[in-house]
Amino acid sequence: MRIVALSTMALLAPLAHAAPEAAAQRWVDGVDVIVRAAPQSSAAVVARLARNTVVTLVSEESAVGYCDIRTLDGAAGYAACRYLARAPVSAAGVPGQPGQAGVDPERAFWTQPTWSKLEAYAEYLKQRHPKLPQQGPFPRDEALERMTAHPALGTHGSKPAPFADWSDLKRKVERLRARGKVNEVALPGGEASRQLPDDARFAIGLEYAYHGDEGMKQRQLTGLIGALEFAGATPSLFRSEAQVAPPNSTTAQASGRFGIVFRQLLHPSPKPATVSDNDYSPGLYDMLSHTDALVRSVSRIQLSRDGWLRVEPSVVRKSETLWRYADEPECEGWVPGFAFGAADAGPWRFFGRQATAHKNQDPHPPGSLFAFYTTVELPPGPAAVREASMTLDRARTGFIGGTHLYFDLDADGIADLAVWEGEGKGPGDIERPGSTDDRWYRLVLVNINGSWKLLGSDTFGYGCGC
Repeated sequence: MRIVALSTMALLAPLAHAAPEAAAQRWVDGVDVIVRAAPQSSAAVVARLARNTVVTLVSEESAVGYCDIRTLDGAAGYAACRYLARAPVSAAGVPGQPGQAGVDPERAFWTQPTWSKLEAYAEYLKQRHPKLPQQGPFPRDEALERMTAHPALGTHGSKPAPFADWSDLKRKVERLRARGKVNEVALPGGEASRQLPDDARFAIGLEYAYHGDEGMKQRQLTGLIGALEFAGATPSLFRSEAQVAPPNSTTAQASGRFGIVFRQLLHPSPKPATVSDNDYSPGLYDMLSHTDALVRSVSRIQLSRDGWLRVEPSVVRKSETLWRYADEPECEGWVPGFAFGAADAGPWRFFGRQATAHKNQDPHPPGSLFAFYTTVELPPGPAAVREASMTLDRARTGFIGGTHLYFDLDADGIADLAVWEGEGKGPGDIERPGSTDDRWYRLVLVNINGSWKLLGSDTFGYGCGC
């Protein structure tokens, strides 16, 4: 066998010969990058290139920011030079936080398209036009038009955090109480607020509803968690958290939970009849609002106290006006009462002579209790209901008592939902607290494969404002 030694010069020769071509090689750094027939944004579209498409740089029109390129399959045209990299691009390695020094907000969006990055690009446009009135007229921006069209194609929402487990939450509170650190189970804003998981605290929904100072609120919150016991659960109707969602879910949250694509349609701001420097209208650049909806429906279930279920198809359609540079009307559309069910006569007494008028505003069907979304087909007929009452120490828990309601949705003898109604003096409005003991609070748990999980809560709304 003959061994031939290759010299360093022999190896370098072919590499040197290839150097000019290698120097002109570029990789597309972006998603769906447009190639145009001429170096201008109004020119016809020749092609659209995916990230890491290999192209050859022919020349750079630095004055207008376009590069003359050729693709391996022979397509020729002009692409924005900022989307051409000298090496293959790793999606994980591309900066993705608009606003950071050196981060191109357009590139950041297409690296990982999200609503927050679209907003960041719109903010970038406002910074480029500091004298532009809030209501426009807005200079046309092709990049923003492409970004706002993207959400309408559909995307998956991020998977939401798991539901808080009631048994785990009780054990956590008991450990803190045993260590004498009850006051560390704080409300949002304090250093100790991390002691209880965010999803648990907000699912309980009592942070701002209790009376008294912060220390008393903390003691009552942990006191209530410690005092509430729910009947044992075994696997039944819901086997996964991907089968049920709370009634206040956003479309994106429902998308992430159910694994269903959702679309987001952007609505432009109307053209103003006149331009005023003192206008405080809503909008983000030329976008006024957006409407989100799932591409296929799930079931929205309205649960009644007597076990009847009102089932309606829903795409979890939600709309939001972009109040970004103006103050949103604080109480527009607000009505008193529970958010997800009807109230009995008790809490309405707070309004005195206006009680009947306010009660007539309640949009919920009489006897309704709570609502939720699900992908599970429920059997016809009312759910079996089991009820149990309890008394509580007002000073320790903030309530004088409550009622457990257990709902067996699939008639297998096992409770699938548990609702606890708390009775006591409600929080009232910003001027005065409640003075009578009423059923003003509801805590809702769902049986997920044999464990009680926090599905949500509802409090009676006595007033709006801060």
